[in-house]
Amino acid sequence: MIKFFSKIRRSLLSENKFNKYLLYAIGEIVLVVIGILIALSINSAYSERLNRKESRAFNHRLLAEVNENVQLSDSIIQRIETKLNSTKGILDLTSTTDHEVNSNSLDSLMNFSIWGIRVTFRTGTLNEGLNTGKVALIDSEVLKSQLYGLESEIGFVLDYDGQVQRYNLDFLQPFLYDKFNYRKMDNVYSGFNIGPTKFMNDHNKALLENEQFENLIDNHYFQGNLQLQYHQDLLKIFEKIKRLIQAELEA
Repeated sequence: MIKFFSKIRRSLLSENKFNKYLLYAIGEIVLVVIGILIALSINSAYSERLNRKESRAFNHRLLAEVNENVQLSDSIIQRIETKLNSTKGILDLTSTTDHEVNSNSLDSLMNFSIWGIRVTFRTGTLNEGLNTGKVALIDSEVLKSQLYGLESEIGFVLDYDGQVQRYNLDFLQPFLYDKFNYRKMDNVYSGFNIGPTKFMNDHNKALLENEQFENLIDNHYFQGNLQLQYHQDLLKIFEKIKRLIQAELEA
């Protein structure tokens, strides 16, 4: 083909048909440009199809990850609610004088109240999308905005979980060590074969009359309510992202 066009150019030049040669040269340039544009268009269409395919595969994996986080959130919220109910039960015990009956209930309530709340949310796919630019390929601006902010939302909730746990370990439980028999509680509620304690003193009655204990439990309850609210808010974010991804996949 190149030889064919070359012969035409030589023929026109040899016949001194400069104007025709010029028109021919311009036409040849136009053909080359059109060819380049067609090639670029084909390449662009191929890249777009490839990006859409990769984006769809990413969205499917992201949806699976978000579903897992929704389940984790549901589970941790139930655990916090159990912890809160038990903490409120302890506060109720400090408000009554019927400690002969209620001291036996304190072990059960304390077992759940001092639970540690620890969760590791799944963020591998999200981090991949943020680091490789796959999130930017998503069409929905609302979904992209939610995903860009999700990492900080999770971080805030986990930081508060750590704050609650530090209060539990650094203040509440150290206060209990010489005022409450852990082994007596753990022997019944831990599920491990710890065996009964030899210390038969019933500290619970005195503990329920201790104002510092009541203050510690009151703060524990207050923190637990905030913790529950933050996890519920995070669950709403996960559920919104889930709906947005599903809409993206159905589009």
